[in-house]
Amino acid sequence: MKKIVSSIPLFSVWVSRTNALAITTFNILAPVHRSMPNQPDPALNLRESERQEWWRPRAEGVAQYIADKFSSSDVILLQEWWFDDSFTRIFDAAISDTFERVAERRPGSVVGQDRDDGMCCLVRKNGLLELIKSDKVLTGPQRIAQIIKCRERLPNSGAGGRQVFIANSHLSFPGDKNHTINSERQAKEAGIILDALTRARNDWDTTTSSSSESCLEIVCGDFNSNSCSAAAALVEDNNFVNCVSATANQLLTNVGGAVNIGTTHCDHLGNRVSVDHIFLRVSKRKDNKDGQRSVKRERCSALALGYLDTQGTRILAVQRDKILISGSAVLSDHRPVTAKIEWPRLKKTDEKLSDMYVNVTMPLDPLEPAWGIVQDDGS
Repeated sequence: MKKIVSSIPLFSVWVSRTNALAITTFNILAPVHRSMPNQPDPALNLRESERQEWWRPRAEGVAQYIADKFSSSDVILLQEWWFDDSFTRIFDAAISDTFERVAERRPGSVVGQDRDDGMCCLVRKNGLLELIKSDKVLTGPQRIAQIIKCRERLPNSGAGGRQVFIANSHLSFPGDKNHTINSERQAKEAGIILDALTRARNDWDTTTSSSSESCLEIVCGDFNSNSCSAAAALVEDNNFVNCVSATANQLLTNVGGAVNIGTTHCDHLGNRVSVDHIFLRVSKRKDNKDGQRSVKRERCSALALGYLDTQGTRILAVQRDKILISGSAVLSDHRPVTAKIEWPRLKKTDEKLSDMYVNVTMPLDPLEPAWGIVQDDGS
């Protein structure tokens, strides 16, 4: 007797006409970190922040660039945010009508004294998410990650939106001559970030969400290393998916393994590297019971393709903007990276659908036929 089986379960996807969730990460190069080019005496190492006529034109350019280019991004994660009042006013003038802003400052070497820069998160006011809170976690001496909690914005100010937890990350520069030391330090920082993200998820307020409701988790930012690094590997070992690798698999441009998006940074040594990443995973409240950071499941071909769950959450696209990253007229020495995610909300059958949906049944394994595999059980 023949029967139809599937090596991987089939699932149903609600495909809607609603806009995809857009996440952008961008290291904007704080003026306190930019050495002025073409200095008469390089030994002085003058910083852009020392004179307003040096830093102000670039700050205005970056602020307007973000306002124009990323006005449709739901969340923008900025690294190297400068905590200068005039700098902040420039950004607020350009983006405050569109985005809410929350920032976390880095601690200094002396207790009670902060550094001049840190991390910043912009959440679009009429976007798919609403900002709930922001915290910071110390990842190393004078280094932090920003942990942001957002909630899905429902129509008509409805309650019960799904939770989103974001780790805005900036790992240490690999400045040691020993590559192993650099790699291990970055992996340790990534582990601290994952633990902080898990704690935020464990504190999830169940009064506003069903215990079975899924949440979206995002780790992104400037890793100061590429997608093959120990830090990136640790994130993926915890079932996060690299958006670039997933889209490369979708386009059949990858034969397996980590993929870089291309040059996203020109460092102070002149090296052109790919260091800005976005990782995603979907988890549920029940994943928190052991208190560990991992949401360990066997990775399958669907996950590698960016299908994050059986409800249709998937990575649609990822791109970098090809701005100049070297020379005297740059906006930043980094290029922004944006990922778009389909994150459909399945509605109960007794609810009236306000949008047009198509019920699509598809296999998790793209090489498996939609009707399954026919096997003969010998009977």
